[in-house]
Amino acid sequence: MKFEAKKLVDKGQGVWIVTIDGKDWEFAVKKGKNKVASSIKIDGFREGKAPKELLEKHITPVKYLNAAVQSIMEKAWDFAKEQKSDVEPFSSPTPTPTKVSEKFCELEFVFDLKPEIEIGEYKGLKSKDLVKEDFKATKEEIDIAIDQYRDRFALEKDKDKDAKIAKGDVAIFDFEGFVDGVAFKGGKGLDFRLVIGSNQMIPGFEDELIGKKLGESKIKVTFPEDYTPELSGKDAEFVINVKSIKERILPEKDDELAKDLNLPNIKTYKELENSVKQQIIDQKTLSLKNTFVNKVIDMIIASSKIELPKSAINREIENLYKEFEARVANQKLTMKEYKKKTGLTDDKIREELFDDAKRKICSYLVTDKVRNTEKFEPTKEQIEEKYSKLAAQFGVDADYIRKTILPEAQIKEEIIREQIVDFLYENNG
Repeated sequence: MKFEAKKLVDKGQGVWIVTIDGKDWEFAVKKGKNKVASSIKIDGFREGKAPKELLEKHITPVKYLNAAVQSIMEKAWDFAKEQKSDVEPFSSPTPTPTKVSEKFCELEFVFDLKPEIEIGEYKGLKSKDLVKEDFKATKEEIDIAIDQYRDRFALEKDKDKDAKIAKGDVAIFDFEGFVDGVAFKGGKGLDFRLVIGSNQMIPGFEDELIGKKLGESKIKVTFPEDYTPELSGKDAEFVINVKSIKERILPEKDDELAKDLNLPNIKTYKELENSVKQQIIDQKTLSLKNTFVNKVIDMIIASSKIELPKSAINREIENLYKEFEARVANQKLTMKEYKKKTGLTDDKIREELFDDAKRKICSYLVTDKVRNTEKFEPTKEQIEEKYSKLAAQFGVDADYIRKTILPEAQIKEEIIREQIVDFLYENNG
């Protein structure tokens, strides 16, 4: 195989040209002929089993050369990547066969070039929005987390017939919802089981249930603004028929609870409490740091000179559009239904995704520039520490994670991302 690379500066694109000839192409052509032959149907014979002379009449050069190109394309791309060209892809390539004959094949892989960036100052940034909060775990947060563990072993006991629903109880009930007196789709349920206070239902629903007795009653709620389009912000009335109220009895907060949970390296309640506390601190640290660093990145983008090719933005818009489609599908809606209810068109949705697409690309370019300037590189000790933490977290051997779940290359990338976040956090604000 032969390799050539060039830049299409006016288009902001690059091209890798791979020529396949010799034995590589001979083998691909032979493979293409066999593939076409195996799919040919001739009356009186099983698929691909007709005599060779009959099959050859149906095996045209267009068919088998096209099959040959398809069979060699991945190998050609892998070969191109191995050449370590200074013309680097910023997007997934579009492969195109430009010359194909019995003797050779020429493939072009066209891609967006990485946009040039003149990065602004990324250290010592100050702003009233850059506030570093304390990473602490409150007693209430620890109690809530431990109660989630206690829930696993909760016992349930029927309450008296005249008892009222209280927070923490389990209520089993039928319900049907109405907006403006009309039942709405998905608003009906039978023998629905709900732990009061679990926040499983829309805001206000569980609070309205508190104090209700067995039998029929009505509750009124307002759907959140970010709910499905047809119900967003609307007032609703639910007819409820409470069939059962159960008191939940949670286990004591003691060493027996810690043992029953069978968590790695936790045998006492104090160890459980400390572990939960550390988990909350770690989660807060990650969340608050990321929020802070995102603000830093926005400031760096604002002071940097970045010229993005339109093709790169459009490609990212399409990626975000697919993610948006998936979120709409999760609401049990088709895009056609969503657009009808909101009055939005495809063009309008893509227009609204433009800023997000641009920001995502700029964020990548900024962090990539910081990465290459500061030359982050994980040490062997950091890699081993990461594997050890994962092993302790999941209760499996570190080598098992390395070999079957997360190869070392992925772990390195994860550590580098963490190093960039820590660097931007520690050097700003």
